[in-house]
Amino acid sequence: KNMGFMGTVITSGKGYMIITQTGLKTELGKIASMLEVKKEEKTPLQLRLAKLGLKLIYLFLGIVVLVFFLGILRKNPLFNMFLTSLSLAVAAIPEGLPAVVTIALAIGVRKMAKRKALIRRLPSVETLGCTSVICTDKTGTLTQNKMLVKKIWVNERFIDVTGIGYEPKGDFKDDQKIIDPQKSFELLKLLQAATLCNSANLNFIKDKWEIVGDPTEGALLVASQKVGLKKTDLEKQYPLLDEIPFDSERKKMSVLRKNMQGNILFLKGAFDVLLKSSSHILLNDKTVSLTDELKQKILDANNLFTNQGLRVLAIAYRNLQQKEKIDISFEEDLIFVGLIAMIDPPRPEVKEAIQKCKNAGIRPVMITGDYKGTAIAIAKELNMMEEGSIALSSEELSKMDDKTLINLIDKISVYSRVSAEHKLRIVKAFKAKKQIVAMTGDGVNDAPAIKEADIGISMGITGTDVTKEASDMIILDDNFASIVNAVEEGRGIYDNIIKFVSYLLCSNIAEILVIFIG
Repeated sequence: KNMGFMGTVITSGKGYMIITQTGLKTELGKIASMLEVKKEEKTPLQLRLAKLGLKLIYLFLGIVVLVFFLGILRKNPLFNMFLTSLSLAVAAIPEGLPAVVTIALAIGVRKMAKRKALIRRLPSVETLGCTSVICTDKTGTLTQNKMLVKKIWVNERFIDVTGIGYEPKGDFKDDQKIIDPQKSFELLKLLQAATLCNSANLNFIKDKWEIVGDPTEGALLVASQKVGLKKTDLEKQYPLLDEIPFDSERKKMSVLRKNMQGNILFLKGAFDVLLKSSSHILLNDKTVSLTDELKQKILDANNLFTNQGLRVLAIAYRNLQQKEKIDISFEEDLIFVGLIAMIDPPRPEVKEAIQKCKNAGIRPVMITGDYKGTAIAIAKELNMMEEGSIALSSEELSKMDDKTLINLIDKISVYSRVSAEHKLRIVKAFKAKKQIVAMTGDGVNDAPAIKEADIGISMGITGTDVTKEASDMIILDDNFASIVNAVEEGRGIYDNIIKFVSYLLCSNIAEILVIFIG
């Protein structure tokens, strides 16, 4: 609490800092120290080749000894039998195997790089081919990391909002019918407040729309611009007087702006917080008292949105006449305007990639810091949850001992609100079930779990340097589909290596038989 850790990316706000620790004494340094604890493990192919090699040593050694003594019994010269046995031993060794394996892996690295997967450790190529479980984050990997306003509740109406990404194009629909937003005073007031109580910016840069600031606030700007409300124009009409930035404890943001008719306090934040502070609501172009019946309707709308996996923000305002500074007491007796529900939409190619995983016998598992309802909604949309599979929250996971987790882990498809420690437990539980685990991550605190996994995968765009250093593979476009493509490539390389090993063994055994018979 009240600490900014080394490696933290500041997305908004301003302030002063006092440095309390440096180097390995920082939280980042402690995590780096944890990474040194885990020993390098052999890959599945290395383990199989080691076991095969041991068996071949015993087999060929037995044949060499047998040939040597059979020759002696047949009165062959001792020196000749020594040379024959030595030739047999040399013929038995597949001396070309290490070179061919290295070449196959190196070629695989080049192929994977073309498919947005950068391999940091050569043996990881064939480990990918053996992967049986992929533990993946949700935001930015399965989803686009672009918040998008999908639904609005205002004036006792549910309004659907269409559109893709940050491009401010789309329709507003009421009961599947396109409506004119300009004719709805309440809708315009809602989007106006959402735009003015906002720290983000929507810019058109290099032929595409981009958000500078928080993605959630950016989504509000996109929705507003779809009805023609631009932040720059509104800020000229309503100059900023004072502001209280969003705070996770307050769960709201307040902005005081100047107006010709008197100053206005705009607020956005958690539905329950603003509803509790509201005494009136905007309905049918009028301000009316917020009755218990209306409160229940707002509650029902919020529950409907959250059950669909949507993130909900409430919007309210208050007229303050000539006040020029915000006082906490002003954040009462508010006029409630409505609810805005948004979602981080899945990447269009991910659903197909997940199905490809299942067809290949690989199990995708979602591990996210988001709320359980949101995680389940996305998982169902992507067909990650099958009949009989369950979702587990961090609270439920914390109460569960390791033995119970190991017994249930084959049924759990979604983990929500998880911490770095939880991720590490999940990886260890899968490994206890003899699964080959791939784990994705981008934050510094993901590094221990990535290091523990059989194949650690970091994100190339959002990943931190520590996470990338701990990983075996870097996904350059942060896309789950690229992970699946890399696994597919790894399987092809693994199969090729196995085929070559079979070819070498067949040819070497043939050589031994010829010498043995001769």
